[in-house]
Amino acid sequence: MLVIFDCDGVLVDSEPLVNRVEAAFLSSRGWSLTPAEAGALFKGRTLVEIVRMIRARIPGGLSEVDVYAHAMTTAQIFQKELAAVPGVRALIEALRARDVPICVASQSLPPRVRLSLQICGLDALFGEHVFTASMVPRPKPAPDLFLHAARALRAPPETCIVIEDSPSGVRAAVAAGMKVLGYAAAESPEALRQAGAVTFSRMSDVPGLIGLR
Repeated sequence: MLVIFDCDGVLVDSEPLVNRVEAAFLSSRGWSLTPAEAGALFKGRTLVEIVRMIRARIPGGLSEVDVYAHAMTTAQIFQKELAAVPGVRALIEALRARDVPICVASQSLPPRVRLSLQICGLDALFGEHVFTASMVPRPKPAPDLFLHAARALRAPPETCIVIEDSPSGVRAAVAAGMKVLGYAAAESPEALRQAGAVTFSRMSDVPGLIGLR
C-alpha cells in the first residue's frame, strides 16, 4: 500500500487563504471576484492554467511583476495564517507507525508545496517524497502525476490510495487505476462521489476506510 496525499486542502488548509488573495488581487485589476467565486474557478488548477485564464479575462493580461507580486502576497499570508488540516498530522503519524509509505502529489509548484509543508511542520514527515505537476507532461485530471509518484516509490497503481479534495484530482487518480478517498470538508461530497471517490469528512475516518483498524 502507498498513500498519496494531495497538498492544498488535504494536508494544509490553504484554500480559504488562496481564494481570499486571488479575489483581492484580481478585483484590484478589473476582474471582480469573491473568494468563493475564485475558489470555484481555480481550485485544482495549475499556476500555468490560472495565469492563462486570467490573461484571457483581464485586458492587457498579467505582467511578470504581477505574477511575482501575487506569489509574494500568497507566501506572506501563508507565513502568517497557514495551518495543517485538522487531524492530518495524527493520520500521517499513524500511517508511519504502521510502516505505510506516504507521499505528496500536488498541482502546485515545488516552492509553494515545500513552503506549505514547512510552515505546517509536515515537511520532515514526507522527506523527498514530494511530487508536483511540474515533473510530468500533463497535470491533473490526467493520471501522469499519480503514476509518476507510484513509480518513484515502486508501488503498483492498484495498491495505491489517493486522498484528494477536488473532482479533478479524483478523476486523475481514477484514471491511474487507484482507489480514491475524497475529503469533503470544503467540497461537495456528491461532486467527489460522481468523480469516483469514496467520501469522508474527518481525517480520523481514513484508517478505517483503508483497512488499518
